[in-house]
Amino acid sequence: MASLRNLAISVHRQDGHTNIAAALRQTARERLRPLTALGITG
Repeated sequence: MASLRNLAISVHRQDGHTNIAAALRQTARERLRPLTALGITG
């Protein structure tokens, strides 16, 4: 689980987010956002 959390944090930082908590909340609201961040179109 820690590896998945670290992956999520790394992806958000790579996207340029400095506030990880806000980025996680935004991701929770937009279900396709994680796929887009990873370069996967859904």
